[in-house]
Amino acid sequence: MDDFTLGGIIVLFTAVLPCLVLGYLIAFHDRRGLISGWSDSKVSNPESGGKIIGISLMVMAILLGGITTLWIIQFFTETELIYYLLPSTLIPVVASVYVKVKYGVK
Repeated sequence: MDDFTLGGIIVLFTAVLPCLVLGYLIAFHDRRGLISGWSDSKVSNPESGGKIIGISLMVMAILLGGITTLWIIQFFTETELIYYLLPSTLIPVVASVYVKVKYGVK
């Protein structure tokens, strides 16, 4: 097993799979308590806010999985991997800011 495959397996099991599961639980099973610092009293529409954050986490996990798979088959270099991973990991952060602005209690 080469380094690319081992690194990819580690990323898939430690980042992609947990993000998919947690995003699914947050978005579709109303487990908003899994969101760090979340309080339903601070949000005017907690169901919609939780759904947005959960789906953004699932989108990030799918992008991470795709990018990691392309890196495993050596479609691009490690430097390019960083350029693709950094923007995709910011998706839940942008979603959190969006929820705070749109649904935040003033």
